[in-house]
Amino acid sequence: MVMKRFATSLFLLLLMVQVLCASDAQSKNYMIQVQLKEGHGKVRINFTAPEKRRIYTYRDLRSNTVTFYTSSIGFVPADISVEQFETGLDMVDSLEMKEIAPDGRAPMTPLNADFKQILENDPVQWRYSDWEIYSWESFPGIFIIDFQNFNIQSHMLKRLSYFVEKKGYTGKIHSFQRLSGKSDWNAHNYKAKDLAAFFTEALRSGAVLTSAESYLCELLASNGIIEKSGDGYTGGEDKGLVSVSQESLPHVRSMLLTHEGYHGLFYAAPGLKELVYDLWDNLAPEAQEMWIEYLRTADAWNYDYENGYLLRNEMLGYMMQQKDFAEYFDNMMFPRLLKRIPDKAEHFQQNHDAARQAFLDTALKIAIFLQNTYNLSPGNLSYMREVRP
Repeated sequence: MVMKRFATSLFLLLLMVQVLCASDAQSKNYMIQVQLKEGHGKVRINFTAPEKRRIYTYRDLRSNTVTFYTSSIGFVPADISVEQFETGLDMVDSLEMKEIAPDGRAPMTPLNADFKQILENDPVQWRYSDWEIYSWESFPGIFIIDFQNFNIQSHMLKRLSYFVEKKGYTGKIHSFQRLSGKSDWNAHNYKAKDLAAFFTEALRSGAVLTSAESYLCELLASNGIIEKSGDGYTGGEDKGLVSVSQESLPHVRSMLLTHEGYHGLFYAAPGLKELVYDLWDNLAPEAQEMWIEYLRTADAWNYDYENGYLLRNEMLGYMMQQKDFAEYFDNMMFPRLLKRIPDKAEHFQQNHDAARQAFLDTALKIAIFLQNTYNLSPGNLSYMREVRP
């Protein structure tokens, strides 16, 4: 249902009468898409219902359409207003509201969403009990899968992680028996070319895919993330997949999704990859050595640290996953290095100040680029901010 906003309140009133007639309305999930007028800039969105209210500011620089879900808002709104932040002018061009109903089948069409909504969406409202699929509203070539638990996530993505990233395993599709007991990621990310290579290798080698892996191939192909080409698949430059699990604690889950999301930006945001490559090439040798040793000695992670693309992409993810990289360097990275390689502790201590400053300078340059180019900041990939009434 779509309607131009010449009488938004009347439209919503009639719509809510229809919605609220159902006794179980509050248990349903509705998608609300708002088409903004041109020149909207920063906007304030007000959702209200009797004794309920949520207010957001939205600063999306890349789209005139913003999408919300009542499962994220927490209630079915009786009224919605969208105002330009500075002037208070009405910025709604049209509104659409429709039910998102579970049907017991794994969905093939992603839901457009901002990262904040993905983190807030109630799994009870998912279209499929094992996972939900999203397309990042501001970078639609990046798909996000939110899994119910680690086991389901592994069933779909573990073999892919070893094919792409795990030293000593890359380039081949290994059996689950061989990978039994070996570490898996709590969250994942893959660029489209690597996804295409995995499914091409499955065709070439005759590897039997799990039902979840087969579903992933169909999902990606049907949405243009990968494309059938000859005897295999190809993948676009600005497309990819990230994932997270409900099994992670909320604060960890938020950090993991942010970390993986920055990997997605590495694929999708023009200029970012080139900047990170340049910054790595000009990074102080003391810092380069520490970063390589940090990945090399992370036995549980088993990074293919000789993969230059992975090396740089992980630097971006770890630098940008929190507001201040100094906190991560001081409390996690450097202490872990000293513990993992005690024979080099004195060497690392001597190079501490130079490496730390080089890392912080690099993180700052990335943050400035992201703020100026995409209006994004370290530790947060959401264009939405909630305002407490």
